[in-house]
Amino acid sequence: MTMIHLAASLALLWLHLASLSLALGRFMPYAIARSVGVLLITLLMFFIEHFIGLGNLNGLWPITAILAAFTLYLFKQEACSCRFKAAEIAFLMALAYGLIWKFIFPAIYPTSERVTDLYFMANYYSGSILPPPDHWFAGHRFDFYYAFQHYAAALMGRLFGWDIGFTYNIAFALLMALSLSLAWEFATRFVAGRAHQLLLILALTLGGTGVSPLLNLFVTPANDNPISWQANDQMWASARFIGSYDARVNTELGQQFFPLLTAETKPNPEFEARDLPLENFGYQFFLGDYHPPLGGFMLLFLALALIAWLEQKRSEQEILHPRLAQGLLALTLPVMLITNTWITPLLAVLLFSWAAWRHYSKNPPDWQAILAGGLLGFLLIYPFLAGFASQAIGTPIRLVHRIDRTPIAQFILLLWPLLALFGLALTEKRQRPLALALVMAFAIMLLLGEFIFVDDPSAGKFERTNTTMKWWGWMWSGGLLAAGAMALGSARRGVRNSAALVLLLTCSYAINTAQYIWHTPKGDLGKLAGTHWFTNDAPVKDIVQYLKHAPQGIVLENWLNDAYTNQTLFSLYSQQRSLLGWPNHVSLWHGAPQEVWLLNQEIKDFYQAKHPAPLLWLLQHKVQYVVWGRPESTSPNWQAINESIASQYYWQPFLDTPDEKMGGWVKRK
Repeated sequence: MTMIHLAASLALLWLHLASLSLALGRFMPYAIARSVGVLLITLLMFFIEHFIGLGNLNGLWPITAILAAFTLYLFKQEACSCRFKAAEIAFLMALAYGLIWKFIFPAIYPTSERVTDLYFMANYYSGSILPPPDHWFAGHRFDFYYAFQHYAAALMGRLFGWDIGFTYNIAFALLMALSLSLAWEFATRFVAGRAHQLLLILALTLGGTGVSPLLNLFVTPANDNPISWQANDQMWASARFIGSYDARVNTELGQQFFPLLTAETKPNPEFEARDLPLENFGYQFFLGDYHPPLGGFMLLFLALALIAWLEQKRSEQEILHPRLAQGLLALTLPVMLITNTWITPLLAVLLFSWAAWRHYSKNPPDWQAILAGGLLGFLLIYPFLAGFASQAIGTPIRLVHRIDRTPIAQFILLLWPLLALFGLALTEKRQRPLALALVMAFAIMLLLGEFIFVDDPSAGKFERTNTTMKWWGWMWSGGLLAAGAMALGSARRGVRNSAALVLLLTCSYAINTAQYIWHTPKGDLGKLAGTHWFTNDAPVKDIVQYLKHAPQGIVLENWLNDAYTNQTLFSLYSQQRSLLGWPNHVSLWHGAPQEVWLLNQEIKDFYQAKHPAPLLWLLQHKVQYVVWGRPESTSPNWQAINESIASQYYWQPFLDTPDEKMGGWVKRK
């Protein structure tokens, strides 16, 4: 039954996407049409729901499905064309790759950003007027985070009536597939050979770095760890070499290139090597988080695909709407502002570089079209920005201190494939002006990343961590695609072969990927709701199911730690609101109000049966459900709590033995 539901859901999704591609494919390439259609519909709905909450949209999908089917019939001739079939095959193969990852590893667990991403989606699932009620801080609004892609996922789930966890995993695969299909569109504009096109996309998809083919020359893995741990360790080593894995170099060659820090070589006694990760596009499959970098990559590849469409025509008749293409290019900038704000300056550099090259080539951009596209984007996001600007966390851009700069040896090791492709791309005579513009754009970004950073609350060894994690990964992915396509499209065989060799070496990461997939336990295989790892405990599952079908209300769950714990999973998985989510995150996002930590202490006191007036406190906070799960199931405080609140809350058991109690208290009507 699960596979039937998955197949039917994917068929319904494809029907809607294919109709968008055909309807807009008269004006633009199908890969661009598909992504632009999704983007414009989501933007319009996002704008509308700041004024009118549309609630549950599940009743609309039969109507939209009929309209989509009619569109397929209306454009049946185009649907049979080789161009449409090729675009759909590329998209479906990319979607299949993402779905394989999510089918094998679907769990939405709290040890990464998966739970926070699910929380962002949950805020939008009710379909209330935006900004919506905050599901982690009852009584407040969710108006402080750039979560446009989470709204898009929730909109899809609301339309098709999908469970939130299932939507999470499908949305991940879909967003990655949209990005890959755009990258394929870009690659086919410049690279003639199918083998080279596939090699470029494979290198982008696998997520290797300059460390990948050389790692074992510098670090010999310890054999005393479980093989699954070693496989996981090798996966993140390529991305998180600088400041983490380079401290483990244990070969003679490794210690020559990357000498370990000693008391004599440290700039000061408290100094720690700076943690500078590079999490590129392909690495996101391994991470599995539906986090803002995914939307940032999609907008990056959309911008590059639009540039390629404008500058590399397949025929003289293809570009019928250059004004439309340039307007859409400008639209990506305001959308990036609400999708992954950190990347907005880098996208601005890319667009400015393209515009400067156009001026240099005596073919200036159509500024009217660009202005119209930019203004349309800002108009559609203005209702969001009006509240977001006042609530967003202050993260100014500052200069990088000398002590925080990247060590030169590690920098070269990590980025040498990109630097090599930059050089090779500039030897291509036919596309040299455009290649120079794109290479300069990404080179400027790399240079900026060494001298400025986004000053978030992190400090010490993590001062630049968030910046390099987001900036380097974005630069790497865009630079690899742009420079790789130019080099592989060269008329000179030596340049093509050299570029292919560089890309093949980064593809050695496929070995690490295969080992990880093979050796990692797969206890949640096929459980696309993402909750099986948590609900395979029968009483836990019963509590979640009860809350899922209960009337909407505020749920109280026990404090387990300040972040990255199972706290709030009962409410999130059942799509109920929590009195308080992870206090560390809630405090950060809401500007560190004292109320968060006072409430957190009161929750601790309640579950420890130390609260002076537990019943009055629950009523004041309008708590509808009080969860008693694990680890509190064996606590001796159950009796005291039950006696203090029994007049207004009745006990709903799902496990009731002399040694354990699991269930919850429910507010009496």
